[in-house]
Amino acid sequence: MQDKEKNRQKKMFENITVTHMFCLFAMLAAVLLSQDICQENIYPVLNIRGILLIGFIGFIAVALYNLRLWGITRMNPGSPLDKLLDFMYISLSLVVAIITLVITGDNSVHVEVIFVLPVIITASIMGKKPGTIMATICMAFLVSYDVYSSPGQSIYHMIENNLIVVCVVYVVGWFTGALTDLEKQYRAELTLAANTDIVTGLYNHRYFQEKITEYFSTDSKDFSLALIIIDVDYFKHYNDVQGHQVGDKLLNVIGSILNTSVKDAGFCARYGGDEFVVVLPNFNSQKAFQLAEHVRGEISSYEFVGREYQPGGTVTLSCGIAAYPEHAANIKDLIKYADQALYRAKSLDKNKVELYYSVFNNLDIKEDEKELLNSIHTLVSVINAKDKYTYGHSERVTRYAMEIAFQMGIPEKDIQVLGYAAFLHDIGKIEIARDILNKPGRLDEREWGILKSHPVWGSDIVKS
Repeated sequence: MQDKEKNRQKKMFENITVTHMFCLFAMLAAVLLSQDICQENIYPVLNIRGILLIGFIGFIAVALYNLRLWGITRMNPGSPLDKLLDFMYISLSLVVAIITLVITGDNSVHVEVIFVLPVIITASIMGKKPGTIMATICMAFLVSYDVYSSPGQSIYHMIENNLIVVCVVYVVGWFTGALTDLEKQYRAELTLAANTDIVTGLYNHRYFQEKITEYFSTDSKDFSLALIIIDVDYFKHYNDVQGHQVGDKLLNVIGSILNTSVKDAGFCARYGGDEFVVVLPNFNSQKAFQLAEHVRGEISSYEFVGREYQPGGTVTLSCGIAAYPEHAANIKDLIKYADQALYRAKSLDKNKVELYYSVFNNLDIKEDEKELLNSIHTLVSVINAKDKYTYGHSERVTRYAMEIAFQMGIPEKDIQVLGYAAFLHDIGKIEIARDILNKPGRLDEREWGILKSHPVWGSDIVKS
């Protein structure tokens, strides 16, 4: 959506630049038809100062166009500098119109019509009110010029002479601005509808991806962000018992509670199905953990319809949390680690909040062991892709083994070795087919024989 909006703005400013060029051509035509143009000429019909002036204004128009394109990609819409660039861009046509009127004076018929162009540009960019203000500025200058050039005329006579132009300029400014305001309003409504999940009223998955990418595009070195992925426990059971309409109502209530809890600290989105995400800029993992625990408590105590039929007698949530740069170095890893933390929360007891944890964080890796660590990472990634249970199981065994060893007073060096061994104890499953590892029913004799061979294969892998 953001890329499309930037493309729309780019095309709009391209059209405005073309309008600026039309202003210059109109100015050139008016100057060429002026009776005084032949003074100090170097060609039969063109004055050297006219050439320099038109060339300078053309250069300014092109420079402003490129500066505006830079602003579209680099600045936040509505920032002070962004508004200043808009003002400079729309003012150029007004400057050209004023110069044209001053140079030609009364020598060109209806030259005042050129003031319609800055009004159209202003109204088409900024809306009805700015367009009407620009029309007032143009007409004020036109009347002031008449007062200066014809001091003997009354103000009423001057207004009478320019009445048609005044009416046209105001109508153009008002009508063009009204269309711009209407277009902006409907575009905002359509953008909101495209970014909103209809069931929960939260933002949808597309908005989540676009917004988190926008957060990561910041140049701030102090930037931090926490991500919470939330899953409704036993939601399929709730849907089956209560029906999909009641299930949608439950998701809607959860969305409202999330919005109320997060407020302006970040934003919430429906990630898909019964999953939600909470994005919290400038949060660390501990602050995110506190917020997630608050939300979990709110949901557990809420009296949902039919909650007594849920396991445990209530509706519960499981939450996984990861933070940047505390855990992850990029968006992909942040989402992956938060998802792994959620999987750990659901595979243990559910109704839990889990921070991302990796056994690698607690292993004392020496410089000469980094290549070994990279190899282990690769093997773990392959196993995780095949069988997510084995990955979580290995991490739990490693954590428990190292904690027990610490309590037993085993030397630190031996605890590190034990951590490696615990994490790699199921590494041989990399040789087993995915359909055997994930088979929902009982294994047959052949499959069971293959599965029992994984310790031997794991030993061979470690030895190699």
